[in-house]
Amino acid sequence: MELYLLRHGTSLANERQLVCGSSDYPLSSKGLEQASRVCEELKHIPFSRIYSSPLSRAINTITGLGGDVVVSIEDQIKELNTGDVSHITLPELWASDERFRQPWLSADLRYPGGETFREMIARISQWYSNHMNGWSDDEKILIVGHEGTLRSIYLYLMSLDVANYPNFPIGNCDYLYFEISREKVLRYEHIKLKNVEGEVN
Repeated sequence: MELYLLRHGTSLANERQLVCGSSDYPLSSKGLEQASRVCEELKHIPFSRIYSSPLSRAINTITGLGGDVVVSIEDQIKELNTGDVSHITLPELWASDERFRQPWLSADLRYPGGETFREMIARISQWYSNHMNGWSDDEKILIVGHEGTLRSIYLYLMSLDVANYPNFPIGNCDYLYFEISREKVLRYEHIKLKNVEGEVN
């Protein structure tokens, strides 16, 4: 099985350095351009299933993908619920509690009115676990979501604990590629949008 985990294009919240979380911010003009480029890269792949977060920045990232596969909108794979601190800036959040700068190190730290990192990871991992049982080894699957989506599924696939939450940067419209057989990862690759554009790392 081939699994592609795609992060959405740049959103207005990304450009304004807002916390955002599971609030719905649209793609910026830059994000729309990124989405167009990554769709050009991916549209030749005959995906058998496509899943997307319900947030518009995820759904609209793949509008240029084309094909006959109906996109399944999945509420469980949306971004971390940041509750009452959604819409403030990241520096404002970090000033309120420095632990929010690396929340995976304080996995049970609750965002006011929202969820903890551990709860997000459990939610997304449970979704993946439930769905993978219905997939066959010859499928090509695309999951479109957020940093939290990609990192949580990465943790699950690599059998890592929350303490090992991957903090490597995942750029907008980067994607993670996995070749999987019988639930074992045979190959993994992080494909960056700048590589899609033909630029050098």
